[in-house]
Amino acid sequence: MLALALDGLIVVLLLAALGLGIRLHLGLRRLRQDGGEFERLVGALDTATERAESALGGLKGAADDLGKRWQDEVATVQRVLDDLRFLTGRGEQLADQLEAQIRQARTSAAEATARHDVVPATRVTAPAPQPATDLEQALRALR
Repeated sequence: MLALALDGLIVVLLLAALGLGIRLHLGLRRLRQDGGEFERLVGALDTATERAESALGGLKGAADDLGKRWQDEVATVQRVLDDLRFLTGRGEQLADQLEAQIRQARTSAAEATARHDVVPATRVTAPAPQPATDLEQALRALR
């Protein structure tokens, strides 16, 4: 009887091992099938990564070109700004000189009127043009 119980136990254990073996076999087969799909997914991911890297390279090149153009534009704007500052300063100097001449002419006319002197008509003239500087010549060349 003990032998029969032990044989029954062995049969039960063998059936359990057979069931686990079948389950393992089915799991491995599913893994192999999913492995092919997994390889396709990895290939698609690799392709997408390569395309993204090439797109990033293109974007980087475009950004570098844009940065260089902006630097050139900023340098040009800075030069024009410097020229405008120079011309504004020059214009202010000329305006101050003209104002001083007008004030002097009015003062002279008022003094002459106060003395009842006849003052011949004088004409206020602008200061004689000064020779163009290198910067002014460069500005004319740009126009």
